[in-house]
Amino acid sequence: MNWLSRFLPGGGPGLSPEQQAGLDLVAGLPAPDLTRSHYETRYVVVNTETGPADGAGQRLLAVGAVAINRGLIHPGDAWHARLGEQPADALVGLLRFIARAPVVVFNAPFNQGTLARAFDQHLGSQPALEWLDLMVLLPSLYPERIGGQARMDAWLSAFGIDRLAPRDALLEAYAVAQLHQVALTRARHQGLASAQDLLETQSSRKWLRGG
Repeated sequence: MNWLSRFLPGGGPGLSPEQQAGLDLVAGLPAPDLTRSHYETRYVVVNTETGPADGAGQRLLAVGAVAINRGLIHPGDAWHARLGEQPADALVGLLRFIARAPVVVFNAPFNQGTLARAFDQHLGSQPALEWLDLMVLLPSLYPERIGGQARMDAWLSAFGIDRLAPRDALLEAYAVAQLHQVALTRARHQGLASAQDLLETQSSRKWLRGG
């Protein structure tokens, strides 16, 4: 059973044949080997841009993504889309760009949660992805910089990383990608050599915090 088997029969709500074909293409990709070293791994950093929804809450307006491949950011290996009138196209495009790589965000309850709602609404279900949250991981990697969880601005300032445009999904993803490079450097020195090691560390920290 592949990881897109949880989508509704025949695709999500109103998916076109082209959109379903895009999902099928991603479903056919091999699962990532999470035990490979960071410098043999492609990570995808994702950031969302939101705006007020009708009523309460926020709605997803745009998504930006930047890949870190073998520890390096390549300017051409990036993706951005506004949801606009074809939100399913944007979300299928995001999944094709991720290509089942481990996904990195800052503040998973917001970014991962926003995407989960959008996947449910526009595609019919949520793909099974591995999520790493730098808001959880960075305090364990750099306790001498900031003693506990902090906002992204604080971590960017701690490492001298510029936040170019706080409301631009792609530029925000680029800033988070630079934070992830910093995280990978310390992780390797702490013996956390793979995505699986980071996922286990993240789970431990969440357990210690009680959630």
